[in-house]
Amino acid sequence: MSFSVYARRVRDRTLPHAHRRSALRSAVVLFKPFGFRATWSYLGTVGDLDRDGDALLRALEKLESSRDAGIAERAAFAERRREEKRILHRQRPSAADTEFFRGPRWPGPDGHRAVVHEVARLWRAHAGSVPELPAGATGATGLDIVVCGHVLSYLTAGGRLDRHRLDAVAECLPGLRRWASPPPPHDAACTYFRRLLRMAELILNDPDGATRQQ
Repeated sequence: MSFSVYARRVRDRTLPHAHRRSALRSAVVLFKPFGFRATWSYLGTVGDLDRDGDALLRALEKLESSRDAGIAERAAFAERRREEKRILHRQRPSAADTEFFRGPRWPGPDGHRAVVHEVARLWRAHAGSVPELPAGATGATGLDIVVCGHVLSYLTAGGRLDRHRLDAVAECLPGLRRWASPPPPHDAACTYFRRLLRMAELILNDPDGATRQQ
């Protein structure tokens, strides 16, 4: 079924709460900016989705707002690309566009709040010792220290980093992507650096995460 059908079921107060909640979950399956688990976690900030019918409506409103913004954003990008091809003969999107659409994003007015929530959630899961790393992975340890410092600064500042720190995070992306796929049997290290990479990408795609340098 379509997203709109599930949305109507969420709004149908004649249905049992469990059916409406299930419909919202199905809608999230169809549109999940951060993946299902992370998207559901953010929607849960509006209230008790297990018991509160009004919370279901508030969550649906956030989800629909993001979906509508994403559709409009992609349409605007497609139109701009057509113009670039026609006028500038630019066949490939810019590196900035590629990076922007590559990373995790929450389109719409909740973009900043959603990113801060997800970075904080991942940071809680990230706490603990660094797992065993492949032989000769001294660079990975330094990378971990640097990125963790920036993530902590971002959260401490309420979801803000100055441009210098944002640039430093961006410079760490190639290294993070390399260590996010280490050879077996380093699955724990892979999970660790994938989570670190995810936090870095989220911060860089925060629509309101930059502050002016002092």
